[in-house]
Amino acid sequence: MDLAELRLGSTRLLSADATSLSPRQRRQALGVLSADDRKRLAHLNDARADAFLTGRLLVSTALDDPAPRLEASCGHCGSAEHGKPRLREQPILVSISYTGSAVFVALADSDRVSALGLDVEEAGLETGAGAVAELERWTAIEAVLKADGRGLRVDPSEVKLDENGLARIRGEDARYRIRRTLVDGRFVVAVATATATATATATGE
Repeated sequence: MDLAELRLGSTRLLSADATSLSPRQRRQALGVLSADDRKRLAHLNDARADAFLTGRLLVSTALDDPAPRLEASCGHCGSAEHGKPRLREQPILVSISYTGSAVFVALADSDRVSALGLDVEEAGLETGAGAVAELERWTAIEAVLKADGRGLRVDPSEVKLDENGLARIRGEDARYRIRRTLVDGRFVVAVATATATATATATGE
């Protein structure tokens, strides 16, 4: 598995292609899964299972921890088979995004960041500037919704972005800093973070 890493502000971003997951790495990833993760894995086809395992292995690699206590639960229904991932017993926030066979993981210290969301979309080689700009807007919105924790249960049109890289959800107090990058010339990446000092005013109603 070829791993790439970069930083966006206070956030570490790691990525890998799930198709490069070796049999040894697959066994290693299986070893870090919680019981709930194993239940989730059982419902996935081979390609999605490898992407899921790659994400868990990226978290393990980033933390230099062979068995991180990573859990996910839905804040709406309480299910452990989907929902926002979180680390137990470590002051680190995690967000994971999948696009095709590519897997991206964002991590940030919880003493610096109070909420974290990551979204990635792949732009085709022939994608024009207008379409890329729309992907940048959409990934920023998705990243905010992931950081908020409710995902698409919130209408995406309620997310307001401004030209200064700040965002908010209409009617909510939280403000999010948006950071964007293009990875390998084709992956449009957006990270949304909220901190105690992110109180600047975003776009008006």
